[in-house]
Amino acid sequence: MTTSEEAKDKRLKKIYKKSLAEFNAQVEEQDGGCAICGRSFVEFTAFQDHDHRCCPRKLKEYCGKCCRGVLCFLCNKFVVGIVERQKVPVDKLLEYVNKWKHIKPREVPPKRKRK
Repeated sequence: MTTSEEAKDKRLKKIYKKSLAEFNAQVEEQDGGCAICGRSFVEFTAFQDHDHRCCPRKLKEYCGKCCRGVLCFLCNKFVVGIVERQKVPVDKLLEYVNKWKHIKPREVPPKRKRK
């Protein structure tokens, strides 16, 4: 293991009670991408998601039993954040999005080249 990998392993064990090998196995099980949107962790940083109802953020160390999938920053921050921290019911969020899915995006004309 490189020094960087050793540091990440130590951090994962301390905070999430999960080794780097377990984390990497979970990422591999998710085909190398976010569990929600599928964004590749080659391009986006991977974040270990956990249920904040079990272990609130202020604890800074979690039991490890509430660890869920590995997410990209956007899904961790906005998707899970909205549902959990803002207490927005998933079914209401889905209902709203589906209500407006009939709207077709407008076609944007290609940019003209400047002379």
